[in-house]
Order: sequence, then structure tokens, then C-alpha cells
Amino acid sequence: MELTCVYIDAANIILSAQGIDFDLDLSLLFQYLYDKYRDCKIVFFIGDVKYLKTIEAIIIGYGVELVVKQTVREGGKIKANCDVELTNRVSIDVERNIVNKVILMSGDGDFVALTDYVRDMGKCVSCMSVTPKNTSIFIKQRPYLRIMYLIQIRDLLENKKVLTKHAT
Repeated sequence: MELTCVYIDAANIILSAQGIDFDLDLSLLFQYLYDKYRDCKIVFFIGDVKYLKTIEAIIIGYGVELVVKQTVREGGKIKANCDVELTNRVSIDVERNIVNKVILMSGDGDFVALTDYVRDMGKCVSCMSVTPKNTSIFIKQRPYLRIMYLIQIRDLLENKKVLTKHAT
């Protein structure tokens, strides 16, 4: 059985969406992923931030694996080092042959070496990012890497209450 696993860099996706006033509905995102990638596993990496309390029930309710990292304040920003944890997890899953297809949900250029590694290990790898603007040039330069932008399916993923509010 071919297992597809979606690894979500929550900070990258959530902050990128907020930066363009895209009210990304996690329930709709998870449902979209399960519909598109039948029998996929979703792993959601996030720092232990206040926002987590508002979304934790949704994440767990959808059967998404939640990886929460300790946060520290550095230079006015909250840091959790989820990139390192995500990279470690993908590498282990690939090494142990747990996954055949990796979908990286982040446009962060720090993951280029990881995508190269997954491909070199003979696994299929693709990327989902919010917009081309929020996607590193290093990710875009990988000819083997199929990139999908969430902005292209915004109408499927956006909180409907926000759409209704804007329509009135």
C-alpha cells in the first residue's frame, strides 16, 4: 500500500495566509487533503502558542497527528524550531519506508535539502504553499518539484463566515 503523508509547517502556512487576508479554515483544509489524497496521514507541526488552543480540537477531531514544540521569544518573534522537527520526522519516515509520497506544506526554502533527499531516496515529493510570493525561489527552482498554491483553491478552503461578511 502506498502511503501519502502531508507534513504541515503550520507557522509558514498560517502566517502566509494571514498575510494576504486569507482566512484559511483548517477543517476545510484537512477535508480537502483527505479527499484529494485518499488514506493519507497528516502531521501538523506547530509551536506551543496561544492560537493552538483555538485549533487543537479541530486538529485532533480530524485525526491529524499534532506535533507541538516549545517556543521561545527571540528578537521580538516567537520561535519553535518546527522546521528541524519536521525535517527529522520526514527523514525518519522515508528511511523506515513508512511513506512513499511526501507532500510538504510550506514554501520555506530551508526545506530544499529535505526535498532533494526525499527525491534521492526514490520517493515522490511535492509542495503546497499559500502563494508564489510566499514560496522560496529555491523551492521554485527544483524542476522535479510539483508545487500547488492554496490561493488557487481559496474558495474551497476559506472560512465561509468571512466570505459572507465580505459579501454584505
